[in-house]
Amino acid sequence: MVRAFISAPIPAQVVVELRGLNRSQPEVRWTNPDHWHVTFQFFGHCDIEVIEKNFLQIRAKSSTALLGPRISRLGKNNLVVPIGGLTDLAHQVQKSMEPHESLKNPFSFVGHLTLGRLKDANRAELEGTPVSGSFVVTELELVQSVLGAGGPTHTTVNRLSLLPQFE
Repeated sequence: MVRAFISAPIPAQVVVELRGLNRSQPEVRWTNPDHWHVTFQFFGHCDIEVIEKNFLQIRAKSSTALLGPRISRLGKNNLVVPIGGLTDLAHQVQKSMEPHESLKNPFSFVGHLTLGRLKDANRAELEGTPVSGSFVVTELELVQSVLGAGGPTHTTVNRLSLLPQFE
């Protein structure tokens, strides 16, 4: 059994722009920009072959992701860039994965990109920083995640192209 998630990759141009943020605060454990994504559904312990089979059956349309308006916290310790506009896509993904009771996701979707996690700080210096932009999500990825001493290792298991937004 492994951990896995279905996500949308962040386009290179958006990654370049977000890398320009001051991510030097030592009390924040910063995430690796190579791992930045928007998670639609997470599977804590799963049979990756069952997940992949269902993943390849997803039929959903491309969606426009909207960044911002400000860097904020999600929960107590997660410093995130809010990402709107993807709720319908998230519901389509989750509905496609529902045939297996064990795959049902008990959490509602909150679109975001995790920049880092606060360790010993009460406040992140970037919190409240304005951020804006948009990108079209044209594909989904099924990613296997393995926890290690240096953080998670992500391996893309498969990719799925989404249908055009406007048909």
